Amino acid sequence: MKLVLSRKGFDSSAGGCASPILPDGQMLSLPIPGRDRRTPYSVLNTRTLDVCHLVSDLTRGRVRADASVHLDPDLESSARSRESGWLPAFGRDSHAQGHLDRTGVGIDDLFLFFGWFREVEFDRGRYRYREHVPDLHVLFGWLRVGQIMRFGPDPVPAWLQGHPHAVRDLFPLNTVYIAKGADGAGVFPTFSPRLVLTEAGKPRSVWRLPSDFLPRSRPALTFHESPSRWKEEADGCQLRSTGLGEEFVLNLEQYPGVLKWAEGLISH
Repeated sequence: MKLVLSRKGFDSSAGGCASPILPDGQMLSLPIPGRDRRTPYSVLNTRTLDVCHLVSDLTRGRVRADASVHLDPDLESSARSRESGWLPAFGRDSHAQGHLDRTGVGIDDLFLFFGWFREVEFDRGRYRYREHVPDLHVLFGWLRVGQIMRFGPDPVPAWLQGHPHAVRDLFPLNTVYIAKGADGAGVFPTFSPRLVLTEAGKPRSVWRLPSDFLPRSRPALTFHESPSRWKEEADGCQLRSTGLGEEFVLNLEQYPGVLKWAEGLISH
């Protein structure tokens, strides 16, 4: 079994700002702008949150309500209208999918999605980032793989038609990972310190993880094989995470403690 830590949502190049931690503690990973004009931000209504308002305010109008959205990973049934039989799904292609193929990611493996988050406040009818609060990498969702579809060899079921990767021959290795049933994926809608990867007082790419992640004599989390990235400490370990790649893969058969940690986050 594999664990995949997958970086998604707004970043410095796509969207240009952090996803919000709202005053009531809700988190919303803002999906990046896309190419498909059939799916604008105005169709989204996740958990009754006004996604258009959030996107427009936090980007200071750079991303508008009529801009197209790349809704991927697509984890919440409430995000938009759905066809019968809808399941959560996540797509990859090109070099990123090549990495998942080379590391053997498949059925029953677990994706944990993380992104760049920051606390926001609502002031005089507008959302804005709070001052003097940290930028964080935070886990926001998960998906356990139940089915893998390759496009274009596989036909596209009706319920998947709206997914941005459900297009034949979009890019080389175009692939969609489908959840293991309706309850095989989800989001962590409310902020909790348990979900924060960033070490307190450090830049967001410096993480504090359970000591179970330390490679020792085992193959390390992919893209993090250099021993200089890891530092053992009394209450866990520090990892200087890389900006290269979007998916980091770990073989859980050699890391049973990490499996227990991940399953604890989901069950909690």
